[in-house]
Amino acid sequence: MISSSGGVLLGEIKAVSVSGRGFTPEEVAEMALEKIVYVGESSHPVIRDQAEAFKSQIRAVLVRYMRQAVASHNTTLANRLREAGHPELVKLLEN
Repeated sequence: MISSSGGVLLGEIKAVSVSGRGFTPEEVAEMALEKIVYVGESSHPVIRDQAEAFKSQIRAVLVRYMRQAVASHNTTLANRLREAGHPELVKLLEN
């Protein structure tokens, strides 16, 4: 379950949380995109379409590299678990 709340205080502050797990790369990408690209509802349709296309491309790049970062971190954790004498725990990191 993902939930979010926001308000106005010198800009918008938004709190996002999940229950029983961490954020997925897709969820983090969406949070980052809100800070990187803003598309106003009253924007000219051509500009809005271009901005949405750009946002979609940025989303794909963010998700790809976040997945790579997660895999790299899991490799680091797996190596540390093996070095600490707990190779059986490495299975917990596999998807």
